[in-house]
Amino acid sequence: MKLSRYIKIFPFEKKPGYLLLYSTKKASMVLVKEETFDSIAAGTLSPEKEAMLLKLGMVVPDGETEKREVTGFMEEINRRNSGLNISVILNLDCNFDCIYCYESGMKGKLYMNDGTAGLLTAFIKERFTPGKKSLNIDFYGGEPLLSTDLIKSVSAEMKSFAQSRGASYTFTLVTNGSLFKRRIAEDLVSMGLKGVKITIDGPPETHNACRPFKSGAGSFDTIIKNIKETCDIVNVAVGGNFQKDNFEKFPLLMDHLQHEGLTPERIYELKFDPVMNRADGDRTAADYTDGAMTVNEPWVIQAGTSLREQILKRGYRTPKITPSPCQVEITDSFVVNFDGVIYKCPVFIGKDGFSIGDLRNGVRDYTAEYKPGIWKNEKCVECGYLPLCFGGCRYMSYVRDGNIDHLDCKRAYFDATLEDLVRQDIQYIQKTA
Repeated sequence: MKLSRYIKIFPFEKKPGYLLLYSTKKASMVLVKEETFDSIAAGTLSPEKEAMLLKLGMVVPDGETEKREVTGFMEEINRRNSGLNISVILNLDCNFDCIYCYESGMKGKLYMNDGTAGLLTAFIKERFTPGKKSLNIDFYGGEPLLSTDLIKSVSAEMKSFAQSRGASYTFTLVTNGSLFKRRIAEDLVSMGLKGVKITIDGPPETHNACRPFKSGAGSFDTIIKNIKETCDIVNVAVGGNFQKDNFEKFPLLMDHLQHEGLTPERIYELKFDPVMNRADGDRTAADYTDGAMTVNEPWVIQAGTSLREQILKRGYRTPKITPSPCQVEITDSFVVNFDGVIYKCPVFIGKDGFSIGDLRNGVRDYTAEYKPGIWKNEKCVECGYLPLCFGGCRYMSYVRDGNIDHLDCKRAYFDATLEDLVRQDIQYIQKTA
């Protein structure tokens, strides 16, 4: 047996004589005695310990075989995938005026009409091949709840269709939360709504400066009221977009949530991300320039690790460190714009050169547009972080370079953060698991 190339080894001061091993491939961790670790190289592991470490992904029979397995990781995911996931941009209208909106230059009274919705449901039925067991639609905007009637009509048809095939239908919403009243939530839950993601950008004064209504009025109190009215009937995840000059204020948001009774038992998940810049050549108005160009920026690293710890220490759930394939790599995952044009990622809607077809004519080969498998090179395959990165974010490459021909390498980010993130999971998540 050999050590996996996709493990990271950390000291463990709380238990002298032990090492903490973390597998980036299996998102597993284990404490081992230093002599046990040494016995791996010596080939003297006991059969029991060898079997345990093999199961956890810490050791492998053969390094070259492991490399081939990781290179074929996406193909295996796609082979096993029994679901179809469609993200639908229902409109490009919104009742907010967010300062960093990546759709800002495209916004307007642009809505999916009934004809396009009919093409959408036909497209989904065609892609829902035998063997598929689940269908999920992520409704986006603009603000998707400005198209509530269309959500209901599409969901009614898709729920009936999925049930006729012995499959399940669910849908999710990415919404600003201002229109998510209890009556609407009850109607949508009955039709398959399983989760809602609502964005709150910090405590009241910070959020209201970043995400006001079009009138200029603050939206914070309205959103909190709606979450309190609906979190008992549907999973409400709270996201937030932080900037270099305001991320230190986000713990005040968590305190505010708890003060309002939105405790960890009532919020499904908390997760905060940096605001990213738009590319210089983006056809949207590139007037916001205070975002990040890469997750490797020191302030992003500091903010991400510190805010994650603040979330966990208060008892809220947040995503674990785990392999996260890009949507571009998943065969049965598409983004449909309000006009029926199809993309692989929602941040590329409306951008020249990134459509991969349309509802009327179907999907064409999108290898040139999105570079799936760009990480299949010797440098990436040898990198211990590959299962957590897979070449990074195509959009961030586009922001920096104006194209996605280059990798968005996250080595600097993981070098700086992974040990802290793993220790956070040990301290907060394992304790309550």
